[in-house]
Amino acid sequence: MQATPFSAFLLEPTILASAAADLAATGSITFLIDDRALTYAVEGPTIRAEEGRVDGATAVRLNQQAWDDVVGQVRTFINLLLSNDLAFERGGFEQLADWEPILKYLHAGIPLYDPARVALDGRDPLAAFTLDADDAELRAQLQTLGYLHVKSVFSIDEMAAAGCEIDRLAALARPGDEQSWWVSAEDGTSTLCRLVYATQRSPVLAALENDPRIRRLGTLLDPTLQVAPDRMEGCAVLLKVPGNTNGLSNIPWHQDCGMGGHAILCPAVSVGIQITGSDSSTGNLRVIPGSHGQAVHYRWEERLNHVPVADIDTEPGDVTVHIQDLMHASPQPTGAGGRRTIYVSFYPPRLWDYIGKGQSFNDLVRNRTEQVARLR
Repeated sequence: MQATPFSAFLLEPTILASAAADLAATGSITFLIDDRALTYAVEGPTIRAEEGRVDGATAVRLNQQAWDDVVGQVRTFINLLLSNDLAFERGGFEQLADWEPILKYLHAGIPLYDPARVALDGRDPLAAFTLDADDAELRAQLQTLGYLHVKSVFSIDEMAAAGCEIDRLAALARPGDEQSWWVSAEDGTSTLCRLVYATQRSPVLAALENDPRIRRLGTLLDPTLQVAPDRMEGCAVLLKVPGNTNGLSNIPWHQDCGMGGHAILCPAVSVGIQITGSDSSTGNLRVIPGSHGQAVHYRWEERLNHVPVADIDTEPGDVTVHIQDLMHASPQPTGAGGRRTIYVSFYPPRLWDYIGKGQSFNDLVRNRTEQVARLR
């Protein structure tokens, strides 16, 4: 079989050795790409890719366009699976997911997350700032940790007015309207958990989206980043539902490019306007400091030790900022729930070359919540 080199990136032998040891129990994987077979296998302390099929390997069938999208970091394997563009001839999704982080490293040079390799430069993961801090300090916190907490950006009165507008939009929302997400609550009722494209229907919320305070925080990393009110679900309002739910109110650990689009979206930034306060009782934001810009295994809790986790508690009027490929979660409330957060996202200009009006990678998730739940 002819070997396929990974010559485009300078790969670190220590990272390859760690990945090889981790994948030894999983075994080889073969991708059946139209009429071609390509196998990845552990070879001592490294990973080797060869043309051809290997007996006993997990076998995944997909077409050339799907494979190109994976290699180019446009779509992920879960995206292909949910859209029926991927099938297993041998093995299943868990074996494929075991390989995904190292394939991102081999194909795109995206490093594998390892807390031992993350330098937080002495920064406090729970530090909170105000708008009086200069941009350089705010930017350093965001670049290093992947997130930022800024207190008292908005007044209580401003948040109360926004809350009333959210009430108005929520009263108009209906399942299947393409402007909202719904879950089944513990009593079996269909319950609203998210409004999308909210600023398209509300001048009040549009004013927040365009507020100079939000623009300042959303463009700390890159002044060319722009909001997308009419695509990528626009401005989204999270409405945290208490208790056990069936659906996507309680979001497990994820990166926002988990459905795909890393090469198009990242490093996008999401700014969360805290209409209500948040803590564990309302289902607050949880983050892994320093995990942005890296490939994180979807079962990292079982595989990595000493991973730092920070819970971001907020007050009404606070703002959180996170780089979208930071590993983060929105867990089930331990109490009454009810957190309300408006998310305004800022994207690189190239987004508009690929994503049309009304289109979003999240459409796959919203329309296939049962399949997603089974994979969790």
